[in-house]
Amino acid sequence: MQEIEQTEEIERTPSTVPSPQARDWFWCPWYAKLTWALTLLYWIELEVMITIPYDRLNIYLVNMMVLLIFVFNPITVVAVLGYGFLKAKVACGEWVITPGPPSQSPLIDPYTDPSDPRSGLRHLRHIGVIKD
Repeated sequence: MQEIEQTEEIERTPSTVPSPQARDWFWCPWYAKLTWALTLLYWIELEVMITIPYDRLNIYLVNMMVLLIFVFNPITVVAVLGYGFLKAKVACGEWVITPGPPSQSPLIDPYTDPSDPRSGLRHLRHIGVIKD
């Protein structure tokens, strides 16, 4: 038999990757600056468009501007630019993403499902006993 001696100790050193700063992801890259500039211009144009009488507006332009509210919403911009920041924080080991337990709740609540007898008056309305 061979005797195995472990003389080497495993040293745990903190990661050498520096912690990312939020400004490096939300303002420094060229695409972040472009996104924030376009967002600012969009909201300024939207405020100017509010002052124009409705009968003088191009309906197609107005519809496009309303749809772009979702694209240039500051919360949406932060979510899109923050994705890279989140990945960098996880990569440096500062944040850890752990999956939660699977949901144990049923897909349909029996007490609010009109086709389930346990839902009381909802079920009676569904089968026609109670008429509104």
